[in-house]
Amino acid sequence: MKKDKINVRELVNKYQANCDRISEIADTCEKEQRERNDAEDKEFEALMRENQLLQMKMQAATAEHLRENPNAREDAVKIIRENAAKGQKTEIIFVRDIMTVSDVKSGAVVPLNIQDILKPLQEGFILDKVGLPMPTGLAGDFVWPMYEMVEAQIAGEGVALSDTKIPFSKMTANPERVGIAIPVSNQSLNQSEGVLETIVREVMPLSIRLLLNKILFSTERVNGATNLVGPFVGAADNPVALSEVPTFRELNSGMKAAILETGIDGDHLCWILTKSMAAILEGTPVNKDGVYVPMLQNGILCGLPVYTTNAIRKAVVTYKKKGASAWADHTLADGDTVKGAVTSASALPTNAAAGDIYKIVDVTEYIGLGDWRYQPMGLFGSIRFIVDPYSQARKDCVDFVLNADYGTKTLRPEAFKLGKAGAKSNS
Repeated sequence: MKKDKINVRELVNKYQANCDRISEIADTCEKEQRERNDAEDKEFEALMRENQLLQMKMQAATAEHLRENPNAREDAVKIIRENAAKGQKTEIIFVRDIMTVSDVKSGAVVPLNIQDILKPLQEGFILDKVGLPMPTGLAGDFVWPMYEMVEAQIAGEGVALSDTKIPFSKMTANPERVGIAIPVSNQSLNQSEGVLETIVREVMPLSIRLLLNKILFSTERVNGATNLVGPFVGAADNPVALSEVPTFRELNSGMKAAILETGIDGDHLCWILTKSMAAILEGTPVNKDGVYVPMLQNGILCGLPVYTTNAIRKAVVTYKKKGASAWADHTLADGDTVKGAVTSASALPTNAAAGDIYKIVDVTEYIGLGDWRYQPMGLFGSIRFIVDPYSQARKDCVDFVLNADYGTKTLRPEAFKLGKAGAKSNS
């Protein structure tokens, strides 16, 4: 007797419904500023157990489908293209180790392997750089525990040890939605081989990684963020003062040693530099009067790895327009022509003609250092990916829309330092 096929659509829907209910419980407790009561605890644990079972069933269904349908990826592309041509949405859901591609109206489902999607998202990210995982499939009030150090005791033979209590506290993640929409013309969708794979495996993960980098490394809260905040937000108010080209002593003593002095073990310390600053330090000696050894060599600075991203740089863009006798602030409008760009108002040309518009890009160069064990980040629930042929119909385009919920928390602020490089001279 042949066993019934597992209905992946029902499994995914049930899994998502459980995640929604877990989030409702967490939201209620947060709103009322209390812990879960006994009834909520029992329901929470039951939902988590059921979701673990659903994940195993979905993985089994995926393995079975891929075994029986070796052309599953091509089938998924076919579904997306056919749905777009019919004006129907296609829903792609990433749940733990599987991805499902479904026709929202008919309910057909094609399971695929999710690793091709998550791997590009995690590669090159700061957590990957320092060997830390990014948890996925989190739900509800996911808690990162914190504990203070305790010391062992010395006791003589036959002497009972006194009880030692570990003082625990906890910090709860408050995930927020991040998303991106990319329009693709119907002609490209129908004619180009690999366009879907490029969007799903390369463009979407890269866009999310860029946003997560901005959240973690920016010195200002990213627009729209409430709880999704990195460790350097607010640190720019009182940074470690550095030279225009930071010295080895400033970085090693003023930042690295300062963090280690707080008791942070430093096992996952990593520098955050802009790519231009990294290039400068690669050509700057540790000691100009001694043997020439570059400060940054083979990706290591002061004995610690370096992660490069321009997200830690702060760039403020303004415009000035030359009047009859002086420069005045200007708001760029359609049709305006920008004559040139400078790094500060003091660098504006003295021989500019009346009506000339210049862009001023005022860049503040920061250097970050932190033990990223104390800034965990995780993906909550599933990644929701919709192929929408409606929103851009007038342009004959299909929107690829991705939404996901991420949470992050600074567990120990003393594990991070932000240095500010001195202003560049105009000479």
